[in-house]
Amino acid sequence: MVQSQTSIQRGAAHFLERHLREVPLHRAIIRSAEARLVSTVALPRPLLDVGCGDGHFTDMVRDGPVDAGIDLSREAAREAACRGVYRCLAVASATCLPFSDQSFASVMSNCALEHIPDLSRALHEIARVLQPGGTFVCTVPSHNFARYLAGASLPRAVGLAALGHAYGAWFNRLSAHYHTYDLDGWRTRLAAAGLEVVRWRGYLGPTAMKVFDLSHYYGAPTLLTKRLTGRWVLLPDKARWWPPERWLARWLVRYCEEDPGRNAAYYFFVCRRASGV
Repeated sequence: MVQSQTSIQRGAAHFLERHLREVPLHRAIIRSAEARLVSTVALPRPLLDVGCGDGHFTDMVRDGPVDAGIDLSREAAREAACRGVYRCLAVASATCLPFSDQSFASVMSNCALEHIPDLSRALHEIARVLQPGGTFVCTVPSHNFARYLAGASLPRAVGLAALGHAYGAWFNRLSAHYHTYDLDGWRTRLAAAGLEVVRWRGYLGPTAMKVFDLSHYYGAPTLLTKRLTGRWVLLPDKARWWPPERWLARWLVRYCEEDPGRNAAYYFFVCRRASGV
């Protein structure tokens, strides 16, 4: 696909540095890997962002306004509005999109589909508002997500499989994951809605997920700063001068750029809406 003028194609190091200025380490890891992949895809306008959240991710990968964004959270939508990323914002469910048929040339959804109980209806709604031949880009967790976590894999390594399984199940509940399928499972569900997978790629392998898991605890203080100030990171340029952050950013780049294939904890899909859907 030809790179569009309204997307930014850069490496993981660039995205890591930018993310570490605003979000905790665990979010910087996963969002940097996703930003690098999403930024490679041309997304013609009009463009819809399903599950837009606070708009931070889309602001990273687009150099122009996005036509529309939807999210269930009013608070997140307010934050997104303050960023000025979207021309139109709606507090709505992906299972009932407030748009006419074939309204968009492109739709994107970054780590949102797994949080929607009625996945089938959401995918059919996305296909409905997408023009025939239009592009749908999404990122989703795989069946490997829970078992790759440090809290799940380390107990298994010492013979405590039940404890490892319990930790993975707890983390999935905490993350509000309703759907974590293998590659064929995700492809089948997308195809059932008329969304043909054009290409895919895995991201975040076993080692990256252990770091991702442990970084939640490293970044725990940011929960307090977010609650008290509305910001995750009080010192936006900390990653530039604080040695641990600089070292971590350099070390993590390899894991944000690796391609574990089917053995990934997450999958990135580029889909085309089939005609006649």
